[in-house]
Amino acid sequence: MKTLAILLALLASSGSAPAPQFRIAPIERLGHFMVLGRITDGFEEELRLKIAENPKIKRVYIESPGGLTLQAKGAARLLNEHGIAVRVAGKCASACVHLWAAADHRELTSSARLGLHAGRPRKEAPGPLELLAAPARQKISDDMLRHAGFSESLIAKARQIPHKSILWLTPADLSAAGVRFTLIEPAT
Repeated sequence: MKTLAILLALLASSGSAPAPQFRIAPIERLGHFMVLGRITDGFEEELRLKIAENPKIKRVYIESPGGLTLQAKGAARLLNEHGIAVRVAGKCASACVHLWAAADHRELTSSARLGLHAGRPRKEAPGPLELLAAPARQKISDDMLRHAGFSESLIAKARQIPHKSILWLTPADLSAAGVRFTLIEPAT
């Protein structure tokens, strides 16, 4: 299994480092980070640096159209190590939902919308290796959703949504489906 994890990490990395498509801004007086944009290469490492610079931060507000699931997984693990909650108040789709779901402390406001769809590999493995890599990528995604209590039927439903489409879910939809989170009403 460790070999498969290494293979997936190699497939997820690129040869050149493009400019980040995300912004992580600490707002220390409020005790949180604002995270906006796509979850791309370097996201986990940038988050690690921001946490080291701002150790009192206890919440991440995130809005993102998605990105790389392995970066999201690593970011969620990092947030869990530091006891940092993940709150969505706007739209969070694809890998953003996976990050939120894999966090131990999940929050939504009533205006939040989580979007799911079938995954698309960033790179396909050469030949027969893809036969191993594709199910492994799917298992990682599914396990992240299971962490938050997504049912097998909801996970299967999301897999049926074409990659270029989105199944948007409200906090009421998620609560009815048994997904675990804290509903937060924003201060006026």
